[in-house]
Amino acid sequence: QGAALILADCDRVEATHLLVAAGRSPNVEDLGLAIAGISTDRDGIVVDAGLRTANRGVYAIGDVASVYHRGARRGPARFTHWANYHAGLVLRSILFRLPVSENRDLLPRVTFTDPEIAQVGLTEAEARLRFGDRVRALIWPRSANDRAEAERETEGLVKVIVGPGGRILGAGMVGRNAGEELNLWSLALTRGLKIGAMATFISPYPTQTEIGKRAAVTSFASNLTSPLVRRILAALRLLG
Repeated sequence: QGAALILADCDRVEATHLLVAAGRSPNVEDLGLAIAGISTDRDGIVVDAGLRTANRGVYAIGDVASVYHRGARRGPARFTHWANYHAGLVLRSILFRLPVSENRDLLPRVTFTDPEIAQVGLTEAEARLRFGDRVRALIWPRSANDRAEAERETEGLVKVIVGPGGRILGAGMVGRNAGEELNLWSLALTRGLKIGAMATFISPYPTQTEIGKRAAVTSFASNLTSPLVRRILAALRLLG
């Protein structure tokens, strides 16, 4: 049997299946949090960037953590891997008394569709808001990858966002197993690597991870046409 959806303007949309994605709501009622001096909002338990509540002896992590940083509300990031990241921060704070702060610029997210859509760090639009014209977008199509061609999975691309000084600001990709390929870029972003590191590592052939490396290599293309580099190359030719 089919399903039908009636919209507010009385339009009727019919389909074979209906997916209800209503989201989730925090279950914080009747826990006596106010008595413990813990604040809540519509997204859950209010915490600072270090995941502490208003009661300094209590932390909240994961889906229920509604983060406020420097007076600005971030809300929760409802991903299982982000909850694991939160747990690591809290353990460092509790056990070793180290200062910790959630860094949303490191957040990887994947939409497990066909093809998959994956992103870590800043998008191009977000990066340009922060750094303006100093941002470069390096793109390489999956159709130019031999492994993707052999497996007939050439739909998609990789886009790497690079900021001042070659700093990697983010990476996005579309294609089969994009979520798996994102891991390497998530590591690069977490460790603060520059684009040169991603352009010079040795990637086994043929793999789809090469797509990201090829995108990184394009960062040097503009250098080859600069007047300074051309003069250096000319001088080297004269030297034999």
